[in-house]
This record gives sequence, structure tokens and C-alpha cells, in this order.
Amino acid sequence: MANDSSKIRFAPNGAIYLAPAPRTGSGTTVLPTDAGDGKTTPAGYRSCGWVDQSGVTITPSIETDPVNVWQSAVPVMYTVKSASFKIKATLMETNDLTTGLFFGAEWKSLKDAEGKHSGTYRLDLSSTPELNEISIVVDWSQKGVPYRCVIPRAMISDRGAIQLQRTENQKYELTIDALDHEGGLGYVLTTDDILGLGRPSVPVEPEAFKATVTVPGSATNDATKSSWTAKVAVTGTTGPAVVSLLRADKTAFEDQVTATKDGTVDVTVPQGMKTAELKVTHRGVASCFQVTDTTSAGTSKACFVLAS
Repeated sequence: MANDSSKIRFAPNGAIYLAPAPRTGSGTTVLPTDAGDGKTTPAGYRSCGWVDQSGVTITPSIETDPVNVWQSAVPVMYTVKSASFKIKATLMETNDLTTGLFFGAEWKSLKDAEGKHSGTYRLDLSSTPELNEISIVVDWSQKGVPYRCVIPRAMISDRGAIQLQRTENQKYELTIDALDHEGGLGYVLTTDDILGLGRPSVPVEPEAFKATVTVPGSATNDATKSSWTAKVAVTGTTGPAVVSLLRADKTAFEDQVTATKDGTVDVTVPQGMKTAELKVTHRGVASCFQVTDTTSAGTSKACFVLAS
């Protein structure tokens, strides 16, 4: 077979996504079954944001033992002693997800004497920490041809050190090891014509979609007394759109996922939030809306950006 330079692959674009490891019962993480578009966060996952320029290291490993016999000076076969699948990356953003993973604990909001958020957050490091299971997805692409590595169950096995310097940002170096999940460690998905079956790799372009936000109970809502519902309708999509509600303290969006590619999803806005900001994301394109408990429809706005 002749050499083919078009088969040489790079990874100039990519992202890391995390979610709780899948478990039985309602609300479990649904593992991706497609290669994605290289831009959109998989449903139910959260993006880890910027990654150090060294990128992501994916290391599958099989450790073997030789079977030696009397009649031969060389092994006649090898048996598998252990297998592993590792992901290593250095995360660059400082937020609740990256720091929580690095320290192995969750941030909590401290309350003042009146029971309100005091403006201070606390993360407690336990002397007997629990090891949480996560699910990780690594996407990368070149010229619109996506690849996706999925590890259903994993744990953080090693952490680097944070260097606090004047001229360099804080970095969170993590090594993540796969755990057994139904007899497997993980899998890789792509639309690349890897087997040469005659279906060329076609870059996937984001398509236009429309979203509207309404408040069915706007005539009777009173956010000071109870929670209320905003209804988000999405059309013109070819897959699930992610609907997110901005937290009251404006630190991050909480994700919910539409049940169908074109459909509606109800978002419950907690008591006390008279105004809500919603973000609808589909294949890398986001639209944001602001709505109040007593208005019948939301208005389009620029999406909130978390300060670095």
C-alpha cells in the first residue's frame, strides 16, 4: 500500500469533559455513543475548560508475564498480568470543577449570621478522603474530523503540585486511571474512515437552531414565596440541546438536557430568584435569555462570562 500523507493526524482542537460515573437508577450519566462534533459538551458532562499547551496524554498499557518451558530458551507465550488506561492533562482554569478534582473535595458556601451567603467559600481537606468515581470524555479533532475517547468509570490516581508564581498561572496536573466497567476500560469513537469502507470523513458543521423561553405561570408566580418554572423550547437541532440555569451566586451554570432533539424542557428556578438567566447550547453555539417570574417570555441577552 502506498504511503498516504492525508492519513497523518494532529490534534489542534480538543476538550476534556467530566461527569459522575454511571450508576443504576434514575439520573445516571448516559455515556456518549457518537463521536460528537468536536465543539459541543456531551449531554450530562461538564467541560474542564482550557488545558495546558502540552495537551492530553492517553496511555493504554498491558503488562505481561512470559510463560517459560523446559524445552525452549525463549517464552512460548505471554499472559496478561494487568491492563490500564490512563489520561493525563494539566488543567489551566481555576473554578469549582478543576479545584474540586485537584483537592478531592467540594467547595461550600459559608453563611453569615442571617443565613445568607457571606461571600466566602470553603474547601475542607479530609484526613481520610473519599475517592470519587468519575466518567471522562476526551474530544479532539482536525479539520472537522472528530475523535472521542470515553472512559465510563475512572478515579484520579495522581496529582501534580500547584506552583504559585508571579509570572505563571496556577495549573492543576491530574492523572486519571480507568476502572473496569462491564468488562471494559473505555472506547474510542470517530467518523474518520478508519477502515476504508468508502464513506469519506465529512466535517460536521454547526447548524442554526432556535430557542424560546416562556413562563407558563407568569400571572400567579411569586418567587419570594415559592419556586417557579421556565419552559425552554428548542427547534432546528439534530441532537440534544443543553439547557443551563445560572446559579444565584453567578459562579456557574447548572445543566439540564432536553429529552429530544427538538422539544421542550422545564427548568425549575429556586425560590428567591425573581430573575433567571438561561443558556441553550447546541453543537458549540450558545443563546442566552433573561426572564423573570412574572414575565410571559424571556428576552435574548449576552451570555454571562465567569470572571477569571
